[in-house]
Amino acid sequence: MKRILVIAGALALLVPFAVAHAAPVQQFSFQVLNIKPDGRFTLIFRSRIYDTSGGVPPELRENWVRAPAGATLRKQFLNKRFYCDGPALRDALDAHPVPPRIHFTDRIANLKPFIKQLAKSTRRADRKALANARVCQRARIGSGKAWIDARASIPQLVDLIPSKFSMFFSRPTIPGGVAGFTVIGAADERSPVVKRTPVVAGVHVALTASFINDPTPDGLYGYKLFLPVGPVNGFHVSIAKLVVKTTGLSILKGTCLKQSRHGRCVKRQKKTLFWFTQPKCPASGQLSFEAFYGYDPPQPDVTQTTTLPCPKFG
Repeated sequence: MKRILVIAGALALLVPFAVAHAAPVQQFSFQVLNIKPDGRFTLIFRSRIYDTSGGVPPELRENWVRAPAGATLRKQFLNKRFYCDGPALRDALDAHPVPPRIHFTDRIANLKPFIKQLAKSTRRADRKALANARVCQRARIGSGKAWIDARASIPQLVDLIPSKFSMFFSRPTIPGGVAGFTVIGAADERSPVVKRTPVVAGVHVALTASFINDPTPDGLYGYKLFLPVGPVNGFHVSIAKLVVKTTGLSILKGTCLKQSRHGRCVKRQKKTLFWFTQPKCPASGQLSFEAFYGYDPPQPDVTQTTTLPCPKFG
């Protein structure tokens, strides 16, 4: 018994030491793929956040990513033709339930059946939802997967929750914003953890990230992208892992830009136009990205950078 008490006392001394040295870890990276001669490309973003103790990471107060200088949105895309109202789209989908075998993540990944359904309705609310759904279809910029740590709200959920989402170009939600994009998604209904906890599948999120033009004095960065933080539909969660793939927006060569009163096209796009301009390659030969993770005291804020070799844009 005496030996057990000694061991227990030693463990009691070690536990505070371990907790004091636990800390959140942040990792992120970018990758450019499928570069086309007309300037289009695919961007892959990956991130991870976890705590070295294995516990729940502290909640983020602020989170943003800086893009290389010269990468700016073209004015041709900054208009209502490409501004999807993400929360309205989410709400319209929820207002038109479907059989349980048809998952929400599949519906948001393919809006065509929903658009056809709305087109048959004469209700005023459905006509408004139809117009927005058509814009969102045009404004789709990518998709992704996230693994959610929900232990802060549901301690019993020790497994990460796999989630799937689609992304749509949208208006910004912060003062001075240039534009934004809205992530619409839900837990992956096919995953075992969601099947065991059906309530999480009913949480359909619509979160918006916003760009502002905030060039740094050193000329290295231009746009700053503010990512959503805080509770998600009332739940305190942490995004343990994130993989995003975006092909962006394009106005293809030959696209009709203007029609006459009789429906004849009188103006067409002369060449394919991609939504972002291409950043110039610095003397270092590397494009740099910066990420900021802000926490409430006593957890210190963290700023990190990552680089990738300058892509050979067309």
